[in-house]
Amino acid sequence: MSDQEVTYSALRFPQSSSESQNRLRPDGTRRSGKTDDKEFSVPRHLLAVTLGILCLLLSVAVAVLVTKILQLIQEKHQQQEILGNLTQMYHVVQNDDYLNKQLLANKSLEYDTLKNKTLLMENALKSLFLKWNGCNAKKDTFPKSVHNPGKVHEDYWSCYGVNCYYFVLQDNTWEKCKQTCQSYGSSLLKIDNEHELTFVRFQIHENIYWIGLSYSEMENKWKWIDDGTSPGMNLKMMSLPSGRGKCGFLASTRVEDGDCSKTYSCICKMRINCNFPSSMCT
Repeated sequence: MSDQEVTYSALRFPQSSSESQNRLRPDGTRRSGKTDDKEFSVPRHLLAVTLGILCLLLSVAVAVLVTKILQLIQEKHQQQEILGNLTQMYHVVQNDDYLNKQLLANKSLEYDTLKNKTLLMENALKSLFLKWNGCNAKKDTFPKSVHNPGKVHEDYWSCYGVNCYYFVLQDNTWEKCKQTCQSYGSSLLKIDNEHELTFVRFQIHENIYWIGLSYSEMENKWKWIDDGTSPGMNLKMMSLPSGRGKCGFLASTRVEDGDCSKTYSCICKMRINCNFPSSMCT
């Protein structure tokens, strides 16, 4: 064995181009050729462009986002204003509704008041109408004409304006006539004016009637039964200085005084009660 010769051989494998290019130099550095420069210069440029595009897109996105945020803030502010206006309008409408309810309540109260007044007026008219009919119902006779007045033989009512007159044909003293009229809810006739005097004269025919005029011995003057005056009448007898024991009576042509103890017919006067103003009753 010792005499045999040992032979060594070195095996060589083919190297790829990349390995040959990347093999180390004797000084320990890699060899860099034109191929390396081309491989690294292109990706850096693309990276820069890509980053620029990304930055631009990011800037646009931020700008759009900020714009949207500002729009949302503005819309929120507008919505708050609208909500405030709607709230104010609601309060105004609520207040108007309350006022309308109050107005309706007042109108209802006024309507009820007016309705009550209307009912009172209707009742008053009915009462007035009934009294008027009652007055006319008791009016048994009327003279048909001045030339042929006829002769009246029983008591009767006659009405003129708002007054009714009861002609009592039975002869009584002045005081008894006064009591008779009071029993009918009336009083002896007080003549207020010439028109009334003309009407009553037309009713009495040839009879003589006591009226509500007498001489007051305490006051020494002529007085009507209600202590009132008759500015529309100008009776001579009322200007006489004395009339002791005298009372007034009415004939078809005159008003005279006579002894209160004498007996004549009676004229009673009753005013129809009226709840309306005097201008509506005359």
